[in-house]
Amino acid sequence: MTPQAPLARELDAPILRVTLLEDRAQVRRSGCVRIAAGNHRLRVRGVSPAIADRSLVARSPAGVRVHELSVARRWRVGSSELPAERAQALAERRAIGDDLARLQGELALLRERSALADRALGLVVDGIDRALPYAEEFPAVWSSDVRDFARAAREAEEAVATCEQAIADLEARLAEHDLRNAPSAASSAVLEAELVVDLVAEADAEVELALDYVVPCALWRPAHRATLVDAEVRFEYEAAVWQATGEDWVDVELLFSTARPTQRSEPPRLEDDLLRVRRRQSKVVDVAVREEVIASTGEGRDETLAELPGVDDGGEARTLSAPTRASIPADGRLHRVPLLSFASPAEVERVCRPELSPMVHSISRQTNHGPQPILAGPVELARESGLVGWGEVGFVAPGERFLLGWGAEDAVRVLRAVEEREDEGFLARKRRRRRTVTLRLCNQEPLPVAFRLEERIPVSEVDEVEVAIDPEATRPPARADEEGIVAWDIELPPRGAREVVLTYTISASRTVRGL
Repeated sequence: MTPQAPLARELDAPILRVTLLEDRAQVRRSGCVRIAAGNHRLRVRGVSPAIADRSLVARSPAGVRVHELSVARRWRVGSSELPAERAQALAERRAIGDDLARLQGELALLRERSALADRALGLVVDGIDRALPYAEEFPAVWSSDVRDFARAAREAEEAVATCEQAIADLEARLAEHDLRNAPSAASSAVLEAELVVDLVAEADAEVELALDYVVPCALWRPAHRATLVDAEVRFEYEAAVWQATGEDWVDVELLFSTARPTQRSEPPRLEDDLLRVRRRQSKVVDVAVREEVIASTGEGRDETLAELPGVDDGGEARTLSAPTRASIPADGRLHRVPLLSFASPAEVERVCRPELSPMVHSISRQTNHGPQPILAGPVELARESGLVGWGEVGFVAPGERFLLGWGAEDAVRVLRAVEEREDEGFLARKRRRRRTVTLRLCNQEPLPVAFRLEERIPVSEVDEVEVAIDPEATRPPARADEEGIVAWDIELPPRGAREVVLTYTISASRTVRGL
C-alpha cells in the first residue's frame, strides 16, 4: 500500500544541469536518499509550476522501479502562507506604509497649527496698526507679542517642512522597495509546485534519482564581443540568457542547443511537371531593374589552415556548453554567460561606398580560430579607446574568414553626383542610356589617407541588355568584376582633394520592355 501524502519523505534534488533551447529549457535534478524495501513516496519542493507534465522523466538505478512521477500544484494565499522572502518584503512595505500614514496625519495637524499661528500673528499686527495712531508711545508688550507670535509661526513652518521632507524620504523608500520587489509582488497569491515520486524498492539501498522535465519562459540567443587592438581581433562568444520559470538556477551546468524539437521535418511533395507545345511567337523581353543581395558563402576559408575532416555545418543542430558553472535567477532579466574566445590576426582596411554612405569606414577580415562555429547574432565592437558601436555577424564555420565593420572615420568626405542621358534615335536598333557618376573626394586631415573606393554598375542577366564601362570617360581607368563592383585604390595627400568619374552605358534592343 502506498503511504499517504503526509508521510511522504522530502528529497533534496537540486538542479544540476540546464539545457537551453530556442524558447524553453530542459532541466535535470538529481538527489540521493536511503530507503528501505517497499513502497515509498518522495517529494521535491520548490520546482517551477510551469513544468510541462508530459515531459516528466525519472531515472532510477537497478532494483528500484518508479511507479509514477507527477506535479502537485497549489496556491498559497495569505501572509501566513507566503514564502519567507515574500513575507519579509510584505512586512517591510507594511511598516513603511504605516509610518507614511502616521506622518501624513501629523502633517495635516501641523499645517492647521501653522495656519492658526499665521492668523494669530496677523491679528496682533492688525491690532497694533489700529491702536498705533492713538498711542502716546510704543508699549514694550507690543514688541514682545509680535516677537512671540512670529517665533511661533516660524516654528510651525519649520515643523511642516521637516514633516514634508520625512514624507518625501518615506515615499522614495517605498518606491525603491516596490521596484526591487516588483517581480515577487505582482500577485497577492503564490502558485507553488512540487514533484511527487512514487517508487518501490526491492531491498534497502542508497538510491540516486535523476528527474528531467521541460519548462517554458526560458530562452537564449547568441551574443558576441569583438575587440580590435593593432592588427589583432579578440572575439568572445557569449550566450544571452533570459529565464522567468519560477525556479532559480544556482551553480548549474549550462548547455545551449540550437535544436528545435517542436519543428517537424517533412520531405517535399512531388508533383507532375506538364510540358505543352505551342506556336513560336514574336519575342518581346520584359526586364526590370532591381536591387539584389550578392549571394555569398562568406569570406572563404583561410588557406593557411591545415585541412580537417569535412563536416556538413548547414542545418546541423549544435550544443554549446559553458566552460564553468553559472547561476541564473528567475527574474526575467538579461544574463550573459561566456562560452569561448579566440584571437585572430586581422587585415584592417578602409573602404568607402558613396552610394550607401559619404564616409570612409574601417573594416577588418579575420579567421574563426575557435573550435565551434560562430552563430549569427549581434556583436559589441570595442577598440583601444573603448566601445565604438554594435554590428552583426552571420554564421561562420571554424576556419572561415569573416568581416567586421568598425565604424566611420571623419577624415574623408565624399560628394556623389549622378548625371543620366538617354539616346534613342528613330532609326537606331538599340536604345542607349549613358550614366555618369562623379565622386569628389576631400581629405580634411593634415595626414595622408589611403582607402578603397567602390561603386557599382548594373549587371545584365539577358543577352538583349548590355552594360559597358566607357574607358575614355572613366578616370582613373577601372574595370567591373562579375558582380558589377568597380573599385579604385585612392591615396589623398594632406588637405588634398581628388575627383573620380565613372561612366557606363546601358544598351537594349527595341524588343526589350520595362528598362
